[in-house]
Amino acid sequence: MKISNLNMENIRNHHFTNMEFNFGLNILFGLNGAGKTSILEAISICGFTKSFLPVGDSSLISNGKNEYRIIANSLSDNDIPYKVNINYEKGCRKKISSSIGDNLTAKDIIGDLPIVILSPDYKSITFGSPENRRSFMDRLLSQISKVYIDDLLKFRKALRQRNSLLGDLNFNRKIDKSQLEPWTELVIKVGKDIILKRMKFIEEFNDIFMNYYKIVSSDKEKVELVYKPMGLDNSDIDFKSDNLEDVFKSLFDLNFNDECRRGITLFGPHKDDILITINGGVAREFASQGQHKSLLIALKMGEFEFLKKKKNETPVVLLDDIFSELDENRISKVLELIFDNSAQTMITVTNPETIKRMLMINERSSYFEITDGFVKRIN
Repeated sequence: MKISNLNMENIRNHHFTNMEFNFGLNILFGLNGAGKTSILEAISICGFTKSFLPVGDSSLISNGKNEYRIIANSLSDNDIPYKVNINYEKGCRKKISSSIGDNLTAKDIIGDLPIVILSPDYKSITFGSPENRRSFMDRLLSQISKVYIDDLLKFRKALRQRNSLLGDLNFNRKIDKSQLEPWTELVIKVGKDIILKRMKFIEEFNDIFMNYYKIVSSDKEKVELVYKPMGLDNSDIDFKSDNLEDVFKSLFDLNFNDECRRGITLFGPHKDDILITINGGVAREFASQGQHKSLLIALKMGEFEFLKKKKNETPVVLLDDIFSELDENRISKVLELIFDNSAQTMITVTNPETIKRMLMINERSSYFEITDGFVKRIN
């Protein structure tokens, strides 16, 4: 996929910005706060309907304005045009349209513009909470499968309803326990499907991840991803597809009183984790800062390969402020993968010289100077 044009209005300090991108490497440079990352956020919104940073839509709107608008035009690897238009007004539902139609939802467009993002904000994937690693899986699998997105939405709704009823029981409100049953059944049914999809993903992704870690770390350590459904130990519980619903039911039956007392659902894919191990030890507890950086790059390079293979489409790569976190050797590995796959890339830097010295003469590179929300193309 290649983005040919991006038009954005009222995104942070970009009141009106129109950019024509190079189909190769696009280097966005300028001082901190100039508006470089905002351009990547706008692209992220076109792919995921939200920024890759943990901010709400209202926070993205320029001061004194009430709405933002983003339009992106792109071409697939087979030169099929794709356009997405996203408007957001404070207090209103986001309006989404694309080449496939109007009045769309996030589910309708996620995956149509495949994107891989590497940002300092994602370093929590390797050393943060299980939620960060679940989000990594969900972002990747959602770009591949609309069914997976449907499953997530159904599960989250069922989980909210079930937790609400458990909360009522916790506060001794008079409700019929039978009201829980349909939501429990849905949590079990959809939760099982999500777990099986995640389990299959880890089985396929592990070799890709391990291979890229060898490349980044020069084969210094043995790494592995260990999937822990519901946060439980796989050696204690059999998670085969034909008995997974029975596992769910028995866990709910055995822990019903505890769930009522705490007012929450204690088991399900919302409790999943992926253990990232180095030489058998849990990376979150034992890995050095350098190892954490190599792990994150291996995950993201693996994400690129996995997404390209499953979508049969080259993802657009967004690299935000990676020089603040990564050394030149690791960045060179990322750029090598990008060039080998002819991937369109947007990278933000404060000083363009930091990347110029890493690049061989490359006619597919373009430079954009960003100053207080204004963009000037250098070449």
